[in-house]
Amino acid sequence: MNNHTVLVHGSLAVLLILGLSACQPKANDPAVQAQVTAQLQAKAAEDRVASLEQQVAEMKAGKTGVTGDQEAIKQLAAAHTRALDRQLAEARQRAADRRKDAATMAATPVAQLPRVTTVEVPSGTHLTVKMGAELATDRDQPGDPWSGTLAEDVVVGNTVAWAAGTTVSGVVAQSTPAGRLASGKGGLGIRLTTVGRNGVDAGTYMVVGDAIGKRDAKFIGGTAALGALVGILTDKNHQGDHALGGAAAGALAGTALAAGTADTVIRIPAAHLVTFSLTAPEQVTVK
Repeated sequence: MNNHTVLVHGSLAVLLILGLSACQPKANDPAVQAQVTAQLQAKAAEDRVASLEQQVAEMKAGKTGVTGDQEAIKQLAAAHTRALDRQLAEARQRAADRRKDAATMAATPVAQLPRVTTVEVPSGTHLTVKMGAELATDRDQPGDPWSGTLAEDVVVGNTVAWAAGTTVSGVVAQSTPAGRLASGKGGLGIRLTTVGRNGVDAGTYMVVGDAIGKRDAKFIGGTAALGALVGILTDKNHQGDHALGGAAAGALAGTALAAGTADTVIRIPAAHLVTFSLTAPEQVTVK
């Protein structure tokens, strides 16, 4: 083969490579991003399952890491465990769905993939929820599901990640009538676990009350919710509203609820607005 032939063949090879490269989708192509996001969402769902499995195992092994009124801790820990069991079952189903989505996306030719936008809703984002039905300590138990809708758009930059009206759901985390604990207090706590198709970590909303009718709303963030709950519910002198076990308790929950008369039943009314805060970022696909 002479030098001229080598040069011609080499030039053709370069042109072929350049042509193939031009046909390949770019990494920032919306369709390719849809595949990447599907993988990230599947991984996040698996991580959430692993975290919940660890929490459930520790609770069932008695590793609460909480000190204080042992009878109250036992009662609150049992409720906490039931709520975690429910969360774990839901998280496993969501993870299975996400794995299926990711596999389908990976097997679909890029040209046939939907053109979507992916946004990351950051940790600390507030989510205001309108409750779909009343919850009450004389009827609803830890582990029971609840549902509602977003009351406001959740916007990242100029993109609506979740629109007002998006369906949300969660689990009752605590349900203790007022006067049941030695402190005289009780509490109704709910956890937000799903927004649209996304599983989320968004802390616990808690209505604390006593038998003479006082009601107050608290928000507990972080994964060490049991420690904060014990601190809030077992302190007779209202000194337990500080952060315990790495959790944060505060007024983010919004307007305090006041009972009109003495009542041991603690309620969260239908249509009541409850504000949660994401404790971890979430990847959301916007069509």
